[in-house]
Amino acid sequence: MGALSPLLAGGSGFRWDHLIYAYMVENTRVYEIFRRVVDELLHGEKLGAPTAEAQAWLRNTEELFFKDGAPFFIGSVTSHIRRDLRGSRRNPYQRMFAMELNHGTDDGKPYEYVRAEAANNDFVSTFEELLREAWVGMTYVTATSSSNPTDPSKIALLASKLKNMLLSRRQNGNLAREEFAAVSAMAWFHMTLEYTNTNDNSPIVKSLRAEANGTEQRLFKIAERVGLPAHGLSKHFFDIADAISRILIQIETGDFDDEAAVPALYTPAGVATSPEAAMRRIITHWTAITGRDVKARKVATN
Repeated sequence: MGALSPLLAGGSGFRWDHLIYAYMVENTRVYEIFRRVVDELLHGEKLGAPTAEAQAWLRNTEELFFKDGAPFFIGSVTSHIRRDLRGSRRNPYQRMFAMELNHGTDDGKPYEYVRAEAANNDFVSTFEELLREAWVGMTYVTATSSSNPTDPSKIALLASKLKNMLLSRRQNGNLAREEFAAVSAMAWFHMTLEYTNTNDNSPIVKSLRAEANGTEQRLFKIAERVGLPAHGLSKHFFDIADAISRILIQIETGDFDDEAAVPALYTPAGVATSPEAAMRRIITHWTAITGRDVKARKVATN
């Protein structure tokens, strides 16, 4: 859903996807790749002359994501103080999740941006512990013996800890504009690659002769054309983005603070958008992305 719109249904109406959605999609390197596409098409014909439909995409993309925003526009997050749009996204990622993007500059150097002292440094360890406990619940959800190690109270405690951690960065609407700008940009490029109209590709994908089955395969073809490789795990980043966004939104709204609500995270509901289905997707792709098997129980050490 995030790829089709930055808005996502929430407990109190509608809101855009969580910042984690933008973080995951940006790790594919989609922004830098399309930046090269726009640059090449605006300065020459190395990629060929864009079709009329691709011209419309080009104008809209430059206007929305590669130009200073209009004054008072919610997505305007650059200024004389914050001159770097990419750095303006990396800073919230670091503050909310204490995580860096997996790529630096185009020439492979570390990306320089302003890092905040106040950051959620325990986010990853806490989130992975939540995934581990949810997996235990999935494994034993049909068990009837007294040896079932599922611990709903611990899961509720971890969810509450994550909620407080994330909301501490959002006090008084802090980071809301930055989140909206990041999510809107990544959703636009994700939609460009995922777009289907009677199983068709988007105009810019067709103009670049990058038709393929699968979002990541289209990205790989475009990346090859502009000479900037996409991340090899792009499929995992695309596939986790919507699910992890939905779960973190629910965690922030306190949906799993109550121990009685926790079983939804590990009990199958037969619906593709259920919390349990989202958690399974997250566990699978988080393990592939990080190389850490969250299905394995922690081993106690003395």
